Formats: sequence, C-alpha cells, structure tokens
Amino acid sequence: MDMANDPIIGFQELAQMNKCIDAPRADQAVYDECISVAGWIYAEGRPPATCRVRAWLDGTAIGESRLLFARPDVSDFLSLANDVPTAFRFLARAPECKASRDVRIELTASWKGDPAEYLIGEVAVHLVPAFLQKRDMGNIVFPAQSRLLHRENIYGSGPPVFEPGAEMLRLILEYLSPRSSVVDVGCGAGAYGPALITAGHQWTGLEVNPDCLQLLKQRDLPSRKIEPGMERFPCADEEFVAAICIEVLEHIEYPQPFLKEISRVIRQRAFFSVPNVEVIPYFKDWETVPWHMLEGDHKNFFTRTSLCKLLIPHFPHVEVFSCSEHPLRTRDGIALHAHLCAVADKR
Repeated sequence: MDMANDPIIGFQELAQMNKCIDAPRADQAVYDECISVAGWIYAEGRPPATCRVRAWLDGTAIGESRLLFARPDVSDFLSLANDVPTAFRFLARAPECKASRDVRIELTASWKGDPAEYLIGEVAVHLVPAFLQKRDMGNIVFPAQSRLLHRENIYGSGPPVFEPGAEMLRLILEYLSPRSSVVDVGCGAGAYGPALITAGHQWTGLEVNPDCLQLLKQRDLPSRKIEPGMERFPCADEEFVAAICIEVLEHIEYPQPFLKEISRVIRQRAFFSVPNVEVIPYFKDWETVPWHMLEGDHKNFFTRTSLCKLLIPHFPHVEVFSCSEHPLRTRDGIALHAHLCAVADKR
C-alpha cells in the first residue's frame, strides 16, 4: 500500500506555509519509545511564539513542541532575519506496538487563537517495538519514569546468573585436570556447578550473599557460607585440587588476603576471570563502555599486567589471556575481548 497517497483526514492545508521535515527520514526504522522529530516551519503573518508543532500516529498525538528556535540556514533560504524562530525538535513516543510495522507519522502546526491543525507533512517509517520490559534495566530506565534516579539505581549489580557462559565454561574445562575437586569462590547462584559436576568434577561453591546461598540450597548444589569479615575460608589447607573465581576479583576490596586464602585451600591451579579494562580507550571513539563495567560494586579494574602482578605473590606461574569477543568493533573494524582470564599455578 502506498501510504503517501492515503487521504489526510482532519488536518487542513495552509497555503502560505514553508516547511520541511528533517527527522525522522523516510523509510527510517524507529523505536516506538523514542522517535526523534525535527524540522522547520514558517507561515507569514503567524507569530512563531504561539506556534505548536505536533506529531501524530493513527490519529493520536504522540509528541509536541511549543519552542521554535532560529536556524541561520533556514533564514538565508527564506530571506528572513537571522533571529526569526523557524526550527523545532522534540521526542515523540508512540503507543506501544506489539510487532514491527510500516506507519505514517504526520506533523502539524497550530497557532493560538486558531483551533485548526495545519499539515506540515508526513513521513513513512518502520516502527519497531522497543520491548523495554524485556531489556536489561528497561524496568528502571524508560521514558515515563518520573522518579529521580540515583547512582545506585543505574550502577548496580545484576540478578544472579543461573547458566554458565558457554565460552567461559569451555575454557575452565580445558584448564582443569580430569575429575578434579574444584572450589568455586564467589560462586553466586552456582552457574558453573551443574556443568562441572556433569563433566566429572567434584564442585563446591563458596558464597557470602544470603540470597545466593538460598538459591544454592534450592538447586541442591554443595556450598559453604563465607561470613562477612571472615579471615579464613571454611576449608582445610589444600583441600581442593583447583579453584575457579569468575568475575569476582573486581568486587574484592582487599584482594591480597583473598588470594592468599585461595592459594591456601588448593593444591595445583586457580582460574580467574575479570572484566578487561584495556578495551576502554578503543571504545571511546563510540563513547561506549562495556555494560559489565557499570556495576557499582566494582572496586578493582585490571589490565593484563596488573592482574598478573596481583597474582604472582601467591602463584609462582601466571599466564593471562583474553576471551569473550565483544560484539562492537573498533573504528578500525577490529574485534576486542571483554574479559581477561588468568591461569595461576602454585607449582
């Protein structure tokens, strides 16, 4: 269907009106929650100070602006004084849509004292549902959120993870000896427990968070509680062959005593992973920081060298590599890894 040929119902034409729609562009894909609208309008004899520009979808107003501003290029084009307000910009929000569809957004102008809506123009776009409630943070950060948000609302920790990362699990299994006894330090809800047990390892989780400890109990996973402020883990010397510590070191305020304890309770090897802070300079071109860096509880940030230096006093042989390719490429089109991994051997 050619929507450009559909009749316009309810809007009037104003002969002496110069206008242009700059955004959205024709055939552009836009989210229902955030439609950026911009353009300009000038109607001779109509005062800009009383002008209201509105966007419409399916006969419903979805956004408006009552604040026009001067644009020198428009003034030059129309031979107007440079201070004549002609341009507008605003955010529109469509009623939630359930599926992507092609729609027509109409823009109108009206002036105080005249109830008519005069058509500026229309633009056909592809409307895409944002489904914010299904996105991370979407239940907190949404256009209609009226509550003033604070640092703890945004830079928080996500919910417990129940399933292992496929790549991280593969790496852990590659570096563990067959049928090892493994202590998972800071295991959370036990994401790696079932897979390691299935692979023939004896897995035990250590955790301090009461909610995660309850989840471990519900999942029937072997675990031990670390009390806040506890100086020693509830484990015997060299009780386990190996340890894994996945995305935990960045949360530990005093990592040296923590690492000393990990070294104490194992006989052979520890496997660590942390967010890779080295990627930040590369993503600055896009004004982007990887999502995992936003956790408010992160106390430490690691390069490959600082991670190795931290581990060496407790593990004589340490090797660090990167993993988990980030979906965003650098300006040069090069892929980077979101995490650093360290394999640390006691002997």
